[in-house]
Amino acid sequence: MNDIALPVNRHPVDQLADLRETIKRLKEFEEELKVQVSDLMGSADSLGGDEYIARQTVSERAGAIDTKAMASAGIDIEKYRKPNVTVFSIRCERREREAA
Repeated sequence: MNDIALPVNRHPVDQLADLRETIKRLKEFEEELKVQVSDLMGSADSLGGDEYIARQTVSERAGAIDTKAMASAGIDIEKYRKPNVTVFSIRCERREREAA
């Protein structure tokens, strides 16, 4: 299942932190490339590379609900709230190196 080239002799926590840093850099690079492709595309709806064609679409999402405004208007927000969801997360932070 692990077809990503990360060193396997590292502790899983260290691998997780490395992977997250790589993903962060890749997402930043993806955003840069999306801007480049969009600029090259101009007003066209597609742009062809050697192997792929990029198509650009524009859509809108509904804005977030202003729960404070709803509460101040006397609306019972909890009546319409979906059930809580349990979220499992792992945070990694760099260890402080001990002085030798």
